[in-house]
Amino acid sequence: MKKLLTVLVCLISFISSSQEAEHFKTSDFDVAIFPAEYKDWLPENRFTPTQEQVTIAEGVLKSKLEKLNYLLTNQSSSPVIHKNLNKYLRQYFGYTNQKGEHILLINCFWKNADQSAKKYWLKERINILDGGSFYWNVKYNLDTGELFDLEVNGYS
Repeated sequence: MKKLLTVLVCLISFISSSQEAEHFKTSDFDVAIFPAEYKDWLPENRFTPTQEQVTIAEGVLKSKLEKLNYLLTNQSSSPVIHKNLNKYLRQYFGYTNQKGEHILLINCFWKNADQSAKKYWLKERINILDGGSFYWNVKYNLDTGELFDLEVNGYS
């Protein structure tokens, strides 16, 4: 019985740890890369983004986010996201769309906005309602180079 319990505990630990994100930090960004096995609101065809793919996406965020953010949606009383990119932690999730293209969902939140979010950001997707531009996400198509579907949280 004790041996069976030990095996079960090890198995549960393995399953839990296999879904934890890889922490990838450079002098330019601080991100969590989630594995394909992570269960979330993504299509079934998921993949684990590589550090190289994330680095490319980070470059695109720096160069293309301002143009995509021209409406400044929900940024009147909270930060303008493209001007404060270095103040956000980011979570990366990969999936393949219906055309077979590789898409990165980039989920972003303000480093100092919510300590409970920061506590769990390497274990689960941070999904906060409201909060304005302290919370936002965008998608990047690795195959076409397109940055699209910018969604900035609203205010309550």
